Amino acid sequence: MTDDLPADARYREITAWIGDAMQDMREQNTERGQLVSQQLDFALAATMEMLSRADESMSKIDDLWQTAMAELFHETWMGAMRPIPRPDTTVPPRPLEFYEDEAKQACEALLDAIKRKGILGR
Repeated sequence: MTDDLPADARYREITAWIGDAMQDMREQNTERGQLVSQQLDFALAATMEMLSRADESMSKIDDLWQTAMAELFHETWMGAMRPIPRPDTTVPPRPLEFYEDEAKQACEALLDAIKRKGILGR
């Protein structure tokens, strides 16, 4: 930077610096935008995978519920329990596989108890 430059030359020098700085910022913003877009794509894919897994899990639990309800079809007190109960939100969070296994074990225990005890005339 020199003070002996005429004002118009100084103005062109300063606007050139500003133009270069703006171009650098545009390039940085383009790179950041691409990175954010990529991260958003990854997050969306992970969310879709999670939702798909949750639907699959709910389907398994619903199948177990329907199996248990079919076995207890003649029990009148079960009429109030036709819709599947809502999840208990007070239990600690665990992987879905844990809860699927728990539900499967409970259904199998119910079916075994029905068969062993001869409940419902079976």
